[in-house]
Amino acid sequence: MIKALFFDLFGTVVDWRSSIIAQAKLMKFSKINKVDWEKLVINWRLKYQPIMEKVNKNKIPWKTLDELHEITLNEVCNEMNILFLTDTDKKKIIMFWHKLDPWSDSCDAIKKLSENYITASLSNGNIILQKNLIKNAKLNFDFIFSAEHFKKYKPEKTVYLGAANYLNLLPEDCALVASHKSDLLAASKLGFKTIFINRANEYGIYKNKFKEVSFNAEIIVNSLMEVSNKIKN
Repeated sequence: MIKALFFDLFGTVVDWRSSIIAQAKLMKFSKINKVDWEKLVINWRLKYQPIMEKVNKNKIPWKTLDELHEITLNEVCNEMNILFLTDTDKKKIIMFWHKLDPWSDSCDAIKKLSENYITASLSNGNIILQKNLIKNAKLNFDFIFSAEHFKKYKPEKTVYLGAANYLNLLPEDCALVASHKSDLLAASKLGFKTIFINRANEYGIYKNKFKEVSFNAEIIVNSLMEVSNKIKN
């Protein structure tokens, strides 16, 4: 029986790509310097999993996602020859991850699901990032769980098992809701139930740059509002 629903955040619950682009275009330098913000954001996101793998493999010491974003943003700016951004500009851009807009179904669905299940985030985003994001997006989670709690990043098993353990639940009592099959595959190997939400527009025109593993979730939905009706406890 599912007692708790854990939610990935970036892409699953919030629209990181469109949100960051929209915030960047409001900055003063955007009116003077021409930047392909969509390409920058996509290139930035492509560095997300590789640098977290370096942390997981102890190739670099533990760093929060904010710190990793600073490293990878500098790399992307150098690779794209975007040299006019000051350190202050970059810090503002990194903070855009703290103010991402939810998908249109997220708030109502999580509020509804919280009536019958424990709801919690389970994200690689650090704790303060999630706190700010959840407050900004008005997401009604019962708990926040972060890779920062466990000093490892998903898909390391300690993140999933640690979150379940904090709630005194077995993995089979839990389900992961995510728009990324690699995340769901990792959770399923540990006994979690899996719910795949199709976010067709997460990557925009660059979807082909993000390769997914082959995995069939137990529940597949096109809207989070469908989840409650599809769970069969």
